[in-house]
Amino acid sequence: MAEDLQYFRGVLKSYSPRDGYGFISCPVLFDAFGRDVYIDRARLPPGASAGFSLDFTITISSRGQPQVQHAVIVEEAATDPMDAANALDPELLRFTEGPSHFSVVLEKQKNSNRLGIDVDASKGEDLLIDFVAGGLVAEWNRRHPESKVNVGDWIVEVNSVSGHAQSIFRECRNARRLEMRLRRGRQQEGVSEQSVLPTLSVVTWNILSSAYVSFKMYPRIDKAVLRATRRRAQISAALRQLAADVICLQEVDCPLEDLGLHASEFDSCYAQRPGGRSDRCVIAWRRDRLEKGPGGHRVMRFDDHPPPKIFDCDATRYESGNVGLAVELRLMSDPGRRCVTIATTHLNWEPQRMDVRAWQAHIFFDLAQKLSGPRVVLCGDFNSLPGSQPHQFLAQGCGLASAYADVEGTWLTNSNADGCPGGFAAMIDYLWYSPKWFSIRQRLRLPTADELRTRAYGATLCARSASSASDGSGCGRSCTTSGDDACGGVGQPPVPTLLSESWPSDHLALAALLELATPDIDDVEWDLNN
Repeated sequence: MAEDLQYFRGVLKSYSPRDGYGFISCPVLFDAFGRDVYIDRARLPPGASAGFSLDFTITISSRGQPQVQHAVIVEEAATDPMDAANALDPELLRFTEGPSHFSVVLEKQKNSNRLGIDVDASKGEDLLIDFVAGGLVAEWNRRHPESKVNVGDWIVEVNSVSGHAQSIFRECRNARRLEMRLRRGRQQEGVSEQSVLPTLSVVTWNILSSAYVSFKMYPRIDKAVLRATRRRAQISAALRQLAADVICLQEVDCPLEDLGLHASEFDSCYAQRPGGRSDRCVIAWRRDRLEKGPGGHRVMRFDDHPPPKIFDCDATRYESGNVGLAVELRLMSDPGRRCVTIATTHLNWEPQRMDVRAWQAHIFFDLAQKLSGPRVVLCGDFNSLPGSQPHQFLAQGCGLASAYADVEGTWLTNSNADGCPGGFAAMIDYLWYSPKWFSIRQRLRLPTADELRTRAYGATLCARSASSASDGSGCGRSCTTSGDDACGGVGQPPVPTLLSESWPSDHLALAALLELATPDIDDVEWDLNN
């Protein structure tokens, strides 16, 4: 047919490497056929991804539907890596100090009322801790390593008493129950101070695979922003600016060189998702800072580890194609040549499969723990809100601490204004660590929902929308992204999608500078009461 030789122009709307086909949006042909144009793997031009413009010819299927016969990429202005890098939002790449305040509760007993600390009350409003040895504080440190009291910390409040060091001191001495608020501080020179401690900077980031980019998922985003070439240039620039020792990535679907992780600077390992999926989890580390330990690395395909039969559940329900990856690394700067386990994963996303995510979190932790020892960093996209089953398991059952524990209810890592009715925005990515072995010196600052709204819509509109809301209970509609209600509130505009001209993914990067130290207790927990 003569019309088969006519070229049309359209934009690749979606493409699934796993399914081997996608669709092109072409207004002319949509008017004629009432549908988008089908394109299969064999006819997709190399390098094309959602957002690319294509010139193509068509043929008509036996069902009378248009499908691509031949296609070429339209030569448009090439992505300038420098322009893409300059467009990055600097506020999403800004580090801040680690958690500064924490709480401690001590209960004096008749046979145990010694706090076990020396303090200096001459430094102004707060009490400076000069020495920690034994007593109730040491017992607290043993039981709560995530809130360990250190030399150099400041006691700022006890039982609501604050503002005067001598008053705080008297309350500590006289009260039976001490509800204390402390502020992290630098250790004083010459007071139980260790020399420069080894540090390890870690980044985790779901960089959004091209396979999951489509006009349907991101209808408000300009097609040029969706192109893989532009997004990869921004990812490369962001990773270069973060300059981490260890980089854990999820949804990687391209050579690491395209992300700026060159083999001359980084070693790496990966876990490919099964079933024809194009994306994988990757751990890369700087060759001049770290080396692979004797434990090597291990890949876990969760589909190969269904729950035991005693659970009496359908094993096929747990087949989701998700993977975990762990590697044992040795810090070259550590005089003790100690090894650290770094592990990353991307858990199942389906809302109705919270039990699957919980099981995956369990066996993922088991993989990481068995690889080398107690020094563990777990990170990735857990697709789980704070307080959900997977989160509770890691926070309460594994002896781990979250680098963002104090802000998990306000800071967020993922948002999509079209992810569910009212939009979706929440923290679903995490960076966990062994608090007995690490402390957080710095971490990447993450935005709140209100901060993103204000930047997108302006403070006046957000204030007006908030004041018109009937209550603060949220939209009340079931969220379809993580199985929990993280939708926008009544009367509020949705939190804008993170994927934009100034950010290449719908997830934010998380990062922390960890300080590695020898804990005050052995690996074995001791019960002092026995």
